[in-house]
Amino acid sequence: MTKNYTKPIVTIDSGMAEGVYAASGATKGTLNVTYYGVWDRWGTNGGKGLAQASWSNLDGTITLNINFNDTVDEIDTDDASVQKSWSGKTATLTFASTASNPLTIGIHLNHGTSIDDLQLTGSDYSVN
Repeated sequence: MTKNYTKPIVTIDSGMAEGVYAASGATKGTLNVTYYGVWDRWGTNGGKGLAQASWSNLDGTITLNINFNDTVDEIDTDDASVQKSWSGKTATLTFASTASNPLTIGIHLNHGTSIDDLQLTGSDYSVN
């Protein structure tokens, strides 16, 4: 059986953006948040929950919103460069993709509810 060779044809589109071929099939980065449970207790009510965020293939400033089933009273992290804010049941962290990875996150409940009942209900992020 004889195999026929077909010469490849290369065409150039002057309107095509440079580098589009290198980006073809490139994967978008990921960020995951995991809640591990109770980290510390404040007597009989309140305490600190432990969560961790980890990411890969992200470059830039990350804004991470983490939602809980209870009102957040304070957030802390193991990286001093992270900007933190909280309102209601949502904590927002803003940090460079070069920050500590994984990032350890402490969620404080100081208003007399049980830390045992704290749950992560969702998260979303953006990269600029």
